[in-house]
This record gives sequence, C-alpha cells and structure tokens, in this order.
Amino acid sequence: MNPQKTIIAILAALSASLALADDFKTINGKEYKNASVIHVEPDGITIKFSGGSSKIPCEEITKADQQRFNCCDPQKAAAYAAELAASIQRTNQEIQESNKRAEVEKQKVEAEKRKALEVSRPAQPAEGVSRQNTANGPHIVGVGGVDGLTVEMGDKHLQLHAAAMEEAQTPQEKAARYALNLKT
Repeated sequence: MNPQKTIIAILAALSASLALADDFKTINGKEYKNASVIHVEPDGITIKFSGGSSKIPCEEITKADQQRFNCCDPQKAAAYAAELAASIQRTNQEIQESNKRAEVEKQKVEAEKRKALEVSRPAQPAEGVSRQNTANGPHIVGVGGVDGLTVEMGDKHLQLHAAAMEEAQTPQEKAARYALNLKT
C-alpha cells in the first residue's frame, strides 16, 4: 500500500474515533453523556458533551482510554507542562514590561504638565505692570522678571495658564473659588 494512502487511512480512523459520540466515564466515576473528544493534549483530553465541554486530566482517564486516544505519556506531559509554564512566564514578563513602559510614559506626561504649569505661572507683579483689555482679550505687559526684561502675555498664554492652574487645584480649592465667584 502507498505510504500516503496509509497516512490518510490512519488519519481517517483517528478522526472517526475522535468524532464518535458516546458516554465517557472517568476513574472517579464521573460520567459524560454523548461525549466526543475534540482535542488531545499530552496532559489530558478535552471533550464536548451534552452539558458543554471539559478538559479531563490524565489522572482521571482510564488506562484503556489513554491508549485509545494515544495521550498521557508522562514524559510528553512533563515537557508540555514545562513549555506551558515557560509560555505563561514569558507572557507575564511581557505584561510587566508593558506596564513599566506605560508608567514611565505616564510620568513623562505628568512631568511635562508640571513643567508647562511652571512656565505658564506668571512672575510676581512688579512695578510698572499694566493690564489692558484689548480686542483680542486681556494683555499683560510688565517690567520685571529676569534681569528687568519686559514680559508680555497674550490671550492664548493666559488661557493655557488658567487651564493649567485649574487642573492643579484640589477639589476644595475649586469649591472655594466657585463660592467666591458666586459672591462677586
């Protein structure tokens, strides 16, 4: 007989034996009605039965069924368990590394926010500061700051500053500011 035909015949026989639905009973006495094996692994078999599906470990499979489904070789089971444990460990390590990267990114964003808040915080008013309302909104011109240089803040800068200041406030500070605004 041709080797290719032999392989096909063996696969057909295995598929037929796996697909047959009959009752399946474990060593513990648990019985699965209309069960068919849907997956064979070195550490057990997965069956589909009238109540759903379940994986049955080798310890609960009879010797006859272990031989019938060609599963539960202790060496293969140990190698499979080690491979599965290594895969889980790799996945957990990848998750931890991803979480660390996300934390570092979060810290960078927080640092940038703090830096933007510090940059947008105006210097203490110095002598010669004037505040004008222009067609484009408030405009502050002042003398002071670093080495007596003139400092100008336009409307956009003031909006960014106000947003940064509001974000930096605690809920209590926001409530106090809201109450103060209601009084005025």
